[in-house]
Order: sequence, then C-alpha cells, then structure tokens
Amino acid sequence: MASVDVRIDMAKLKKAVNNAEGLVPLLERRSAEIAAKANSLSSGFRTGRYHVDHKSPPVGGTAPVYLSNVRDMGKGPVGIVHTGNYAAMKDNHQNNTLLKAR
Repeated sequence: MASVDVRIDMAKLKKAVNNAEGLVPLLERRSAEIAAKANSLSSGFRTGRYHVDHKSPPVGGTAPVYLSNVRDMGKGPVGIVHTGNYAAMKDNHQNNTLLKAR
C-alpha cells in the first residue's frame, strides 16, 4: 500500500477562495437579504419628533433604513450591512436589529 503526503499552501488556498468566481454576487445577495430583513424587523419603529430650536418645523418621526454593499478589503471581498440614517442607528442601538437580522 502506497502512502501519500498532502501539503496545502494556505496562502494560495485563501487567494483562490477570495477570487472565486461568483463570490461577489453571492455576498451582494446575502447582505441584501440581511438588510431587507433588518428593514422588515424595524418597520414599526419611528424616532421621536422634536423642534431643533423650538421654532422650526418638527423633525424626526422617520423610519429606519438599513443598507448593504460589498467592498474589497484587501484580503478579499466583504459583505457589509449598515445603518442608513439616524432612525436606523437608534433602532439598532435599542433593539440590536442588525444582530437579529443576521
């Protein structure tokens, strides 16, 4: 019986995985799904309304908006889901919406 010695060059394997065909569209689709789920989870949340200088028209009362994109971070593409406005920041702070959407 013959013995076989297998050696894997991890640097080349990582490079091959990071440059794999179809990785970026997959990351875009998955991060868009997470952003859509976060938008759905926070659909009933609204920020409070207030007057900036007690004279101006009221601001606030907006719905959260979560966004997604894919960026190349040097070692490979990364899917990112993030808050798109103040209402989303506040909602995520109070309810951990991005964590729940993941």
